[in-house]
Amino acid sequence: MRLAREARGISLREISEQTRISMRYLEAIEANDFKRLPGGIFNRSFIKAYARYIGYDEKDAIEAYTHALREQGESAEEPTSTPYKSHVYTDGSSTRSPFVTLLLTILILTILSLGVYAALHWYQRRQQTRPEGNIAPTSNTQPAQTAGSQGGASPVAPATTPQTNNAAATSGFQIQIRAVGEQVWLRVYVDDASPKSAFAGNLQEGEAKEFTPERNLRIQCSKDKSASLEITINGRPAKVPFNMKGSLAEMTVSKDDYEQFLQ
Repeated sequence: MRLAREARGISLREISEQTRISMRYLEAIEANDFKRLPGGIFNRSFIKAYARYIGYDEKDAIEAYTHALREQGESAEEPTSTPYKSHVYTDGSSTRSPFVTLLLTILILTILSLGVYAALHWYQRRQQTRPEGNIAPTSNTQPAQTAGSQGGASPVAPATTPQTNNAAATSGFQIQIRAVGEQVWLRVYVDDASPKSAFAGNLQEGEAKEFTPERNLRIQCSKDKSASLEITINGRPAKVPFNMKGSLAEMTVSKDDYEQFLQ
């Protein structure tokens, strides 16, 4: 699994952030040091989550885990491990009144409710202000067309409407990625604004993901799976060449030059 992870260029830190599994547990899995894991069903859950994220077969991962346990003389069902114990430090038995606990619960729920309400209110105001900025150009265009029709202006004036509509139609930048014929492991970065990927995981056969970047979109996949990706830009099929880097295939689509890839 470590070799599969390194071949895909995925770090343990990224897996830990995406799966919420501690770094020391991930390192223990790669080192076959299962005594450092919580034990029981948690071990299998961690290994499945690890394998799923890097695009490794979960069944093969569990079989390799069972085989490693047997080589270490452990039981495949209940391996000997150090159980995880939560460390809660108290100064004695709890003397808090149930009434106080209820008041604290109500206070916490009230604060959370106010936070949700404030977020919804902010979002609604933002949605209301967006259309106002888009209406102004339309209102300026319509009176000019009406004046032209009443005053007998040249027939060139009505052509402003389709030009405005074309500008609005081409201002979007939406990219759809679909897996065709087989499952494809995929990682996508939007606008390179963050080191974290916008999507990383397996794209099932026939499944599609849509992205709306402002500037560009960078796509990475396994080299032998690049032909199984179907790219659509603004609703039109596109053929974007991949650059091969080791075991990965990578391509970048920019808002400034995507039209050259449209078919």
